[in-house]
Amino acid sequence: MKKYLFLAGIQVMSALGLSAQETKSNAPLQLLGTRSWIRVDLNDNQSNMAGTKVFWAKTNRKPKTANAVLADGDKRYYIQQVDPETTYYIWVESATGKSLAKGKAYTSKNWQLDGAELDEVQKNPSSRAVPLGMEVYWQDEFNDQLLNRNKWTTNYFSSLNYLNAKSKDEMLHDRLSQPAYTLNGSAINLFVNDTILKRIFTEGGNQKISSIQTYDWKSNENLLDNSRGGYFEVKVRRNRQGNPKGTNTAFWFDSPGPDIRYYLQEGGEADGIKGIRPKGQLFEIDVFEYITAQFVIHGHVDSKGVFQRNLATHIAEGYEHVGQWVTHGVLWTPTSIKHYINGDLIKEYTNKHQIYGPNHFLNVFLGAYGSEGGVNMEVDYIRAYNWPLKDGNELPNPDFEGKAGLAPWEGEAVIEEGRGEKGSKAVVLAPGQKIEQYVYLDPQQDFKLMYWGKGDQIRADVDDVTVVTGELSNLKTFVTDQTKKGGNHELNFFTGREIHPNKKIVRIAFTNVGKEKAFLDNITLKKK
Repeated sequence: MKKYLFLAGIQVMSALGLSAQETKSNAPLQLLGTRSWIRVDLNDNQSNMAGTKVFWAKTNRKPKTANAVLADGDKRYYIQQVDPETTYYIWVESATGKSLAKGKAYTSKNWQLDGAELDEVQKNPSSRAVPLGMEVYWQDEFNDQLLNRNKWTTNYFSSLNYLNAKSKDEMLHDRLSQPAYTLNGSAINLFVNDTILKRIFTEGGNQKISSIQTYDWKSNENLLDNSRGGYFEVKVRRNRQGNPKGTNTAFWFDSPGPDIRYYLQEGGEADGIKGIRPKGQLFEIDVFEYITAQFVIHGHVDSKGVFQRNLATHIAEGYEHVGQWVTHGVLWTPTSIKHYINGDLIKEYTNKHQIYGPNHFLNVFLGAYGSEGGVNMEVDYIRAYNWPLKDGNELPNPDFEGKAGLAPWEGEAVIEEGRGEKGSKAVVLAPGQKIEQYVYLDPQQDFKLMYWGKGDQIRADVDDVTVVTGELSNLKTFVTDQTKKGGNHELNFFTGREIHPNKKIVRIAFTNVGKEKAFLDNITLKKK
């Protein structure tokens, strides 16, 4: 079974007893339950649905009268104002009272990969920047008529708002300004103008804000566990009307709450909160914000919590953004940050001794900002990719059978057919050659590293990686004398302490320390 960074189940049953992800296109009824609505899809092969009746209840007893009647041409209906984490029974009848379908849906508060959305990746492909071998683990195609509250909160708040006493009070007492947006079944349009919204977000500022995000500061609820990074891409079209003040149309990442410990640097303190972020680690990524699509990594904050300057910034020349559909992507790995526009690599920060990226999840924002004029941003999709993992293995591409060849392993080794444990592929290390992979792992956890080797001596190294500097501290080293027939080996190690809920960055490396070729296959890293 494959797993990604975060998969949570939604029990959504049709008349055939299939989940939403598994429901076949010819099933009479397809259901998707969220915390705020249930989507009811009727089969496209059904005849005229005018007058079709939809019934629902929390018990398996159909109401005497229909809760809703479909108009001519409708094949989709949303049951709204549902209770979260509740099972609903649903019946569909024709206008004449003939039973068409029956099912049940659980209104889970967790999102799940949905088959209909995954199909959109084939119909409307992402850019060529998606690393070969990565797969979608979270997405929103914005193809619904309602916002999926399992993925988004409308309570805009960020690290930089926390020290504003009025904004903080509004956040804590559910008085935050709410966004203006429309959904047309294929995109979301976030906007502000002279009449919408009514108020500037921050008193004395110049921006109305219409934004959705994946983390709620008050409830401390994280709707997207991206703590192991990945590749994130949006397809957007941005516009402005007039000459609005404070114009921003943004796709960005911010450190989470519930306070500003990640905004403040170690040794800094503000509002009674002590900073935990190592100097040189980012607290914010602006993939784009200004119409120029300037890319910014924020990080320098003084000891009293006053922002000083960026860690890095750049602007890509030669791209037209106003009124054009453009894809923007960012690849975040344990050691690098890479920026893409329309599939082109614009800039990469890959110095393993200056690691900007965090070792914890980030809040993802999509928003339009401005006043005294109009600002809007249409979003076709947002997609998050990562390497698929199988059977509890924390290492992607453990058998070198992936589409990307060696990746995400790094090194000069080659892969050969028929040299693996059972005649499969294996990586071939010449004397002195090495492969390595950096991964995010849970702290204070026992792990077992297992692998198959053949040929000359192989040294396996497991190293703890210091954030920012990339300094290595050895956790375990093991030198194996291989055999001509090959054999299996294992070593155990324990990951060190980290601040909850941060991850540890660990490097797994294999080096041929012998005088002849060595072969590696089936590398497995699992919790004990």
